Amino acid sequence: MSQSHPSSNQFNPWIGRLIGHPERYRLDQRLGSGGMGEVFLATDTRLGKPVALKLLKESLAVAADFDLKERFERECSICAALKSPHIVQVSDYGVTAEGYPFYVMEYLQGQTLAEILAVQPRLTIERTCNIMNQVCAGLQLAHDGITLWTGESTSGQRIKVVHRDLKPANIFLTPTALGELVKVIDFGIAKIHSLQAEYATTTSVFLGTCRYAPPEQFDRGGEVDERSDIYSLGVMLYEMLTGVDPFGLKTQQQRISNDAWLTAHALKAVLPFRSQPNCEHLPPELEAVVMQCLEKKPAHRFASVADLSQALQAAAKPFIGTTPDSATSAPPLEATRQHREPVYHSNTPNPSNAPTILPTALETVARSAVPKSTLKPAPKSAPKSAPKSNSPFLRLLIGGGACLSVAIGVYLLPRWLPFSLPFSLPDNPIAALTSDRQFGDRQFALAETLSGSTGSVWSAVLNPTDQTLISAGEDKAASLYPIKIWDLQTQQVTQTLEQHTNIVRSLSVSETNILASGSDDSTIKIWDLSTRKLLQTLNGHSAPVWSVMLAADGQTLVSGSTDKTVRVWDLRTGSSRLLTGHSQTVYSVALSSDGKTIASGSEDKTIKLWDVATGELIRTLGEPGGHREPVRAVAFSSDGKHLASAGWDGFVKLWNAETGQLLQTYEGHTDRVVSVAFVGHDMIVSGSDDKTIRTWDVQTGQAVQTLPAHSDWVLSVSPNPADATLVSSSSDTTVKIWR
Repeated sequence: MSQSHPSSNQFNPWIGRLIGHPERYRLDQRLGSGGMGEVFLATDTRLGKPVALKLLKESLAVAADFDLKERFERECSICAALKSPHIVQVSDYGVTAEGYPFYVMEYLQGQTLAEILAVQPRLTIERTCNIMNQVCAGLQLAHDGITLWTGESTSGQRIKVVHRDLKPANIFLTPTALGELVKVIDFGIAKIHSLQAEYATTTSVFLGTCRYAPPEQFDRGGEVDERSDIYSLGVMLYEMLTGVDPFGLKTQQQRISNDAWLTAHALKAVLPFRSQPNCEHLPPELEAVVMQCLEKKPAHRFASVADLSQALQAAAKPFIGTTPDSATSAPPLEATRQHREPVYHSNTPNPSNAPTILPTALETVARSAVPKSTLKPAPKSAPKSAPKSNSPFLRLLIGGGACLSVAIGVYLLPRWLPFSLPFSLPDNPIAALTSDRQFGDRQFALAETLSGSTGSVWSAVLNPTDQTLISAGEDKAASLYPIKIWDLQTQQVTQTLEQHTNIVRSLSVSETNILASGSDDSTIKIWDLSTRKLLQTLNGHSAPVWSVMLAADGQTLVSGSTDKTVRVWDLRTGSSRLLTGHSQTVYSVALSSDGKTIASGSEDKTIKLWDVATGELIRTLGEPGGHREPVRAVAFSSDGKHLASAGWDGFVKLWNAETGQLLQTYEGHTDRVVSVAFVGHDMIVSGSDDKTIRTWDVQTGQAVQTLPAHSDWVLSVSPNPADATLVSSSSDTTVKIWR
């Protein structure tokens, strides 16, 4: 479902209308159009929340075509009866004053699998299996059968539902506090086994998407059942694992005709994994599962999605976590996930007469994102207000939009790709600003590993005034979350500072031996490291504090919070100035070395630059060229001329801090980048959920080094300005020092 354009809303007569009884839903924005209906972002005025509303197209509604109206109503009935966390949910149905039927769905925010694959054609084995297991869980409910509501009661007859249009565009991934929740959308052309309606009576054309349809779906007399859906899942599995289609049709280079797809599905052999580029690592056990899904004859495929899911889990289990870096992924939110494990069924045998049940949404997501803390400080865990419908950066995606892909597949528009400036040009702005070499080509090696923490270490910094290191995170002692002070000579904790009542997300140390700590308890605490005493507690944020940074003199502090604000604190008085403008969580703040400029990175995918003295917004860095996902970290270079940013889109970006010009996009991480820092003014270091630390030479724009740093997510990287020593902390509970 594509984003709406302003013009499509400006002249749409439905925008602003109240429909339903009694005028419950206000249509705010047109999101897109399917084969039978238009989909709107609407507001439920009774509950005050955003919903997705699908309205039968006016041209069809006035055509007195009862078959289409019945098909639209049947789609609504099917979605309403499929009560699964892995299928988009319908909450209401009604008719407008003009007699046009509509139904109301949950509003989803996230990405379709098609959008993900457009950027990352190949996914890891682990992520592929997690997505497919959840898809199978939703489809099992449909395949096992539902009872439809007839208007007065349920029909009583249990009837199976076959989707018939499974494809990446109809698989929706939405972030939750526990990870990715996968939902199947668009049951617009679903087949109910008791209703033989393979073709629309009004058009007699093929319904479905040729690229993913099984051979029998092209045959007017072919029997379509749950094994047809399994074939479509096989095509998706093949593409997710290899990055290409199963028949070598080179879809990325040319548009493939429907006849070519029909011939391929009916006659062409599926190419083995090993024949595809960079797929030698894919295990034959996994290939066998995919090949069984893609058998030409339905009888040779898996009999059910439950069988497919179990076979997929068994084949993938030995290989989880071993996929090479060339396979990209973008796993669930990092804040509450500690160990990403595949979803496996219990070893407890089921009674022979009991149906095989796939994992529920909670089990599926939780097992792929198990938190060590019962608290939920994840960025998405708190209830969100309705997104602004006019935001150019917010991906407005909904589920359940029925798209009748008639005779053609769905082709995505190419995404904007970040550009890189050619470094051979004499007027290269990067070269001009970095003529004096400092640390750009430095190599790091592991010097020390500090162990002993029991939870994720969210922040670790060196104290420039002595030989100590300070760390904090999810460790808990009684009811408090201690800050640990380590002696680097003995590698032991010498003291703990215990005041915070929730996870400590961020630490900052000034040159004057002052420590600031920001926590999910919504407070910031200021400590004197000379005496190890608490100086003051700053209360002002109304939600978790994700980032703090002290000025060199220890008198000014900047903080960012889930409450969407930035605060500038005067530590001499304890007063603060509130900076507003971000529409979602502020994950990171940075202060320039001269103390005059603040940078803030947000979940709203933008970076904002602020004037410290006045609190005024200087500029916003976003599209074009900005991050396509939340900005997780920002950092100034030591000379204040550059700004680095890191995002969940897997990119590190370099900006001219004075003009806001995008100078460079660094690619190489295969997962979300959650921390970034400068070593001097000519080296950038970044830490990622791919468990690595990467270093980049600002002057050449090249990757210098990739360190397989930790066994889990790298949550922070922090350099010591004096000698360029690097400190990293991780979800693996360790802190490491690199020299």
